[in-house]
Formats: sequence, structure tokens, C-alpha cells
Amino acid sequence: MGEVNIRFIERPEWQQAHSGLFVLAEGEVHVYRIGISANVKHIPAFAATLTQEEAERGQKYHQLKDRQRFVVSRGAQRYILAQYLGKQPAELTFTIGPNKKPYLHTPGGIDIRYNITHAGDCILLAISHTTVGADVEYIDADFPFDDIITGHFSAAEAVFINKNNKAHSFYLLWTRKEALLKATAQGLGEHLQETPSLDGEHTMPASLSGSDRDWEVVSFELPDEHIGSVVSTNGTIDLKFFEVTF
Repeated sequence: MGEVNIRFIERPEWQQAHSGLFVLAEGEVHVYRIGISANVKHIPAFAATLTQEEAERGQKYHQLKDRQRFVVSRGAQRYILAQYLGKQPAELTFTIGPNKKPYLHTPGGIDIRYNITHAGDCILLAISHTTVGADVEYIDADFPFDDIITGHFSAAEAVFINKNNKAHSFYLLWTRKEALLKATAQGLGEHLQETPSLDGEHTMPASLSGSDRDWEVVSFELPDEHIGSVVSTNGTIDLKFFEVTF
């Protein structure tokens, strides 16, 4: 039976990404934060890298902000991943795996895994050589937490949420659950309550996909009231945090 180790980083050190940093060592997980509104000006350049299918999918969003978010997310993802592979962003090919989890097609023996997520004005991209999951949430203090806690969190998790900063604690645990379920390509479904999310070591429930493997969940705060979690199978993962200018 696999184990899940969960921890929190108080103040991650974000560094500006440059050409010499797009090298992924074994055991590392690179985490990128991308502001949506700050990159709206790059939408024409990002759009030029998308496939026809991606462009058509983006146009299906009714709200302008959703169309902009889609193009920035896909374009930034292509740009960053291309740096690791020595390719042009438009050359990348993506495939869909179990539960519609996207994979980067990397012929030639280069194994790059990634997961991308967004909330509010923030996009979070996690990159590793092994299976990885990520989730980011905007800490909305007006969200009706009580409607979600029952049925989606264990009794111990509910106590933790209610006795601490409720909004922060709720989103902290939620990002951990979602990132772990995304890493295992399981999706949220009906497994939220049994997915561990409190600090410390836990046994991976047998009912969850990936229960035969060890996982590490690392959470951290981001600017402007966002919180994120990243999951990998690297044992004790070495996280590196980056901002990128396009």
C-alpha cells in the first residue's frame, strides 16, 4: 500500500525563468505561475501557436475573459514546455490519456510530464519527469463552505477547517485533494472524502487509483489570495518556483 506525505511551504522563493533554467533534473518539479491579465497583450502571439482544434475550442467560450484565459493558458503552456524540448511552441503535440488527462507527446526518449490549472487571475503549471498533478484556487471568503464540507471532507478535516482560518483552510485542503486526484488521472468524482489532505503521512486508500505508489503533496501560497498544491511520485520532491516573462 502506498503512502502520501503532505506538507506546506511557508514562503516559496519565486525566481525569474530564463534560458538556462529550462533543464529538469531527476527528482525536480518545476512550478510556474502565470498571470492572465498581465499576458492579455500576448494573446495574438499565443494564438499563433495553437492548433486549429485548440483555436476553435477557445472560440466556444461565451465570455471574453474565458476566451482570453484559454489562449493565455494554452500559449504559455506551449511556450514553456517547448523550452525543455528544444522545439518551437507550435510544434508540440498533445494526446489525451485516461479521464481526459492531457499528455505531451515526446518522441526520442525525453519524458516530460505536466499538469496545468487555473483560478482567478492565476495559471499554475507543474512540470516533472514523473507523474504530476497541480491545483490552484482563489481564496474566496464568501464561498458557501458548509455546503461542500459535509460529504467531501473527513470528520478530522472538517474540524481542521472550522477551527482555523476557515477560507484559507478550506482551499488548502481542497487543492491537495484535487491535485492528488488529478495526478492519479482519477478526477474528482466521488473520491474527495477519502482522499487525504491534512499535514503528515497517510496511507493511500486502496479505493484510489495509484494506491500502490508513494506520493508527496506540497502546498504553498501565491500572491493575490491564491493557494496552490503540487503532487508528484518522486518521494521527497525538490520544488523550484518560477515566474516567466513572455
